[in-house]
Amino acid sequence: MIKKLLFALGLAAALFVNAGGQNSRPPLPIEYRVPSDGSGLWWIDKEHEVTFTGLTGWSTMTFSLPLKEELPAGSYVQFSVCLENKGTKAPQDYIVEINEDDVWRSEAGCTFETVDSKVRHPSTFLHIFKLQKAVSDTLFVRCRVNSPLTTGGERLQRVEPENSVALKCRGYVGARLISLGGALPAEEKNLLLIGNSFTYYFGEPIILQEIAFSQGLKLNITASLKGGQTFRQHCGLRMTSSSIKNGSYDYAILQGQSQEPARWAADRKANADVKVAFGELCDKIRLCSPDCKIFIENTWSYPGADNGGFATEDKFFKLLEKGTLKLSRSAKTSRTLVGDAFRMARRECPGIEILDKDSKHQALAGSYLKACVTYLTLSGKPFEGEVPSCGLPEEDAAALRDIAEYTVLR
Repeated sequence: MIKKLLFALGLAAALFVNAGGQNSRPPLPIEYRVPSDGSGLWWIDKEHEVTFTGLTGWSTMTFSLPLKEELPAGSYVQFSVCLENKGTKAPQDYIVEINEDDVWRSEAGCTFETVDSKVRHPSTFLHIFKLQKAVSDTLFVRCRVNSPLTTGGERLQRVEPENSVALKCRGYVGARLISLGGALPAEEKNLLLIGNSFTYYFGEPIILQEIAFSQGLKLNITASLKGGQTFRQHCGLRMTSSSIKNGSYDYAILQGQSQEPARWAADRKANADVKVAFGELCDKIRLCSPDCKIFIENTWSYPGADNGGFATEDKFFKLLEKGTLKLSRSAKTSRTLVGDAFRMARRECPGIEILDKDSKHQALAGSYLKACVTYLTLSGKPFEGEVPSCGLPEEDAAALRDIAEYTVLR
């Protein structure tokens, strides 16, 4: 299971004052250092929230990972971070950079933005770097403020109380920094993820990217993930719209609120807007990425929340299946059969905790299984060679991979 980490944050800032008491130059940018215990994973709980305050232009959050051995040039490094603005006057724009031989550099696709804290929409960034030079001792990656402006367009102020940012906690993975090895991927594809907690819990996009890489597929993932969001709510989120416009996608996976396809299937008249909103999102994606293959995710039924508000979990499962099938046909999309895999895993492998303590959200094993189903759906071919277990016991991971293959490829 993922280990919860405590953080030692170092703050380096200097203000130069001349003999007359006047500032001789602007204060140096703040640098936060976020060291790892060696796992490269920052899993945050509310009691140990990691907060950054007073960020201005060129301020940085630097993540470090001690290395057991040198990473040669040509190695691949995965980095992800999830930031949430805690105040209304926090930075908007960031660039992500990697350090090689004491030189910081970035790559295409290494910028991201945040939104006003009132929107309560965390920003999830994922990228795979290819090292140009060997790195020994410690790997450093940083998020640098890339604009002097707040999310509201005002100038950033160091002493502003509302200038506060945090690594996202409660289900999100705050950050991750690991080596993926030096194998050259055979393919590279762009993937858009639109969803909520059923996607971000235990870092499923990160797991998906690592699994795909092990199979020779480099996935460039753009994600707009906010808890509880319906298709209609995603239509109104600025970050979802900007993510759709960001690039030319090969694939897009839309994961709606966990009950809405079932509710729509149960009463299509009362819940007619589910179909309309899903269609609008598909139309927006096709306008920007005409060749994109779009999937609706058939999520899982669960016993929590009184079987999702349905009479039985079996009825919930059948309505989810019916709803996603009809929605996919209406918008000419395909489906990812995550719910089918979850049902089989819970039946065939009762010793593996697929659901979290609330009997609703996925546990780490559930995120792993979902990532396996998604990879197999995109690739259309079975796993080969070594596949990372991503923190699970290898025996459990292997069993879940078998279930995913049966569900998708049978």
